[in-house]
Amino acid sequence: MARQKVNLQYITNKLARRATYKRRCRGLMKKTSEIAALCGARACVVVYDGDAGAAARPEVWPSAAEAARLFRKYRGMPEGSSFKKATDQLQHLAARFARVRGQVKRSEDANGERDAAALLHERLAGRRPGLAGATDKELAALKVLVERRMKEAKERLRQLGAGEEGVHPPAAPTAPNGGELGAVLYSASGGRDDGAGPSGSGSPDPMEAFDQGCECDLGFSWIEE
Repeated sequence: MARQKVNLQYITNKLARRATYKRRCRGLMKKTSEIAALCGARACVVVYDGDAGAAARPEVWPSAAEAARLFRKYRGMPEGSSFKKATDQLQHLAARFARVRGQVKRSEDANGERDAAALLHERLAGRRPGLAGATDKELAALKVLVERRMKEAKERLRQLGAGEEGVHPPAAPTAPNGGELGAVLYSASGGRDDGAGPSGSGSPDPMEAFDQGCECDLGFSWIEE
């Protein structure tokens, strides 16, 4: 059974907080003893109970004398080397927050690309004539997607040795429903606007042409030639 993710926040219930303290303290000392035994590391653990008061004695591993000796050795090191890899709680949380923020940004980018691909499929299938109802954000994502796929197609053609000299894309016809984006996607679908999608008869699915690296003249004014 998978372990549940722990919510890292202060435990307000005193009994639960005390039980968690004892369990975690034993686990911390066990892990420290394991790394000392397995790797020959010199380590110590000193834990003060936050509910016990300032006069309470701390939990110490392996012994108070060994912990004091290691602390004296640590304090005697030059400041640059002793604090080179030391972090406090604030720095740890800041680094963790930055990692989570990066994961959220990557997820948002992936979701935006999927939405743009779905919008392109809807237009090619005839379910979104002229990209009606598309927002500025969706159109911007669609622009980025088409530009990237065009660049990937040209790069693949160059890798295959075809080059741009042997490729003669047909001129883009005028789209019946008008609009710059509509003209682009209309030309990408082979000049038909009968609602036939990838499963219909006639021309092949334009998305397959993108995926197979075919260079298509989509007619976007913002696509770099």
